[in-house]
Amino acid sequence: MTSLRFKSRVPVFDANVRVGDLLDEPAPYRDRDGVLAEMDRHGVERSLIYHAHAESVSPIEGNNYLEAWLGDDGRTQPQWVVLPTKDSLGQIQSLHAEGRVNCVRLFDTGQRDLPFRPWAYDTLLSWLSEARIPVWILLPEADADALVTTLQAYPSLVSVLVGAHYVHALWLRPMLTALPNAYLELSRYEPICEIESLRDQFGAERLVYGSWYSRLAMGPMLFYLHHTNLTDAELTAICAGNLERILGGGTQ
Repeated sequence: MTSLRFKSRVPVFDANVRVGDLLDEPAPYRDRDGVLAEMDRHGVERSLIYHAHAESVSPIEGNNYLEAWLGDDGRTQPQWVVLPTKDSLGQIQSLHAEGRVNCVRLFDTGQRDLPFRPWAYDTLLSWLSEARIPVWILLPEADADALVTTLQAYPSLVSVLVGAHYVHALWLRPMLTALPNAYLELSRYEPICEIESLRDQFGAERLVYGSWYSRLAMGPMLFYLHHTNLTDAELTAICAGNLERILGGGTQ
C-alpha cells in the first residue's frame, strides 16, 4: 500500500507564504513556531513570508508586524509589501539601506482602482529596477495588457507572477514570451500536464514553487510536482534553485 505520508525528496524554498491574521480570518497558526511545524511536515526548509495585514490593510503596518515572524535561523525570510506611495517606498528604501530587502511584493494591483501603468508606478518600478530588486505581482486580479505593457517598460526588472490559475492558461505563454525576465509561481496552476508543457517550451528555470500558504494548503502543489515527469535536477531548480537565483540578483 502506498504511504499517505509525503515529504519532498529535494530541498524546498517556498516562494509564497502568508503569515498572520486577516481582518476576518484568523491564521491557522498564530506564531512562527506553528508555521515552522507545518513546513517541517512537508519537508520545506525555508519560506519567503509576507504578512496578511500588509496584503489586506496596510503595507507599512503589515511589514512592521512581519518582524515578529522572522528569526536568526534563516528559515523564514522576509518579503516586504509595497505601494507606489512616498511613505511605503520610503519604508522599503530604509529597509534596503539596512541590507534587509532582496525582493518585494506589490500590494494587489487590482485593488484601490490604481491602474498598473508607468504613470502611476514609475518611481517605484524604476527604483526596483535600478536596485536590482525582484518584484512579486499577483495575477488573479491583474489586467493582462496593463501588466505586460508596464513591465516591458522596465526590461531589466525581474518579476515573479503569482497565483496563475487555469483561467489564465491563454495568458501565460504569450506573457512569458513577452516578458523574458518574468518567472511563473505555481501555487494555483493545476491544469494536467501543463507544468511539463511549460517546462518544454520555456525551461524549468522559468518556474518557481510556491504554496500560497495559508491561503492554500502547503503540500498539494509540492506533491503534484513530485509526480510529474520532471527530472530531479529540474525539480530541485523549481523547488529551490530558481528562487535562490532570483533573490541573489541573477536572471536566467
